[in-house]
Amino acid sequence: MDFSELLVGITEIAVALAGFTGVVVVFGSRGDDGWHPGDRLRLGFLLEASLTAGAFSLLSLILYSSLDDESNVWAVASSLWAVFMVFSLYKSRQLIKENLEHHNDIDRTSNRIVFLLFATLIVVQIVNVLYWREFAPFLAALTLNLAGSAMQFTRLIRSAFNDQ
Repeated sequence: MDFSELLVGITEIAVALAGFTGVVVVFGSRGDDGWHPGDRLRLGFLLEASLTAGAFSLLSLILYSSLDDESNVWAVASSLWAVFMVFSLYKSRQLIKENLEHHNDIDRTSNRIVFLLFATLIVVQIVNVLYWREFAPFLAALTLNLAGSAMQFTRLIRSAFNDQ
C-alpha cells in the first residue's frame, strides 16, 4: 500500500469519527441539566483530533501533487503539523485548566499521557523536518490524532451510559 492510499484511508476514518459526534450528541442528551462541562470539552477534542487528521492527510496529498520532491512534502507537512499541535496543546491545556473548577471528572493521568505522546511526536516531526524527511513519522502523527479522537468518542459514550 502506498502513502496516498494510507492518507485517503486516514481521511475516511477521520470523517467517520467526526460523523460519530452526531451519535454522541444523541446519546449525550442530558435533558434539562444540559451537557456536563467535561463532556462538552471531550466533544470538542473529538472533533479537533479527527478533523486535524483528515485535514493534514488531504493537505499532504495536495502538497504531493504540487511539490517536485517527495521529501519536501513530508518536511512541509511535518512542520505544519508540529506548529499546529503546539498551538492546539497550548489551547487544550488552557481549556482543561478552566474546566477543572467546574467538575472533577477530568482524568489527569490520561491527560498527562496524551500530552506526553503529542509532545514526543512534535519533537519527532521537528527531527523529520531537519533530518529524515520521511512519511513514517508524519503517519505516526496522524495515527495519534485518530487514536485521540477514538479515545474521546469512547469516553463520551461511556459517560452517556453511566449517567442513565
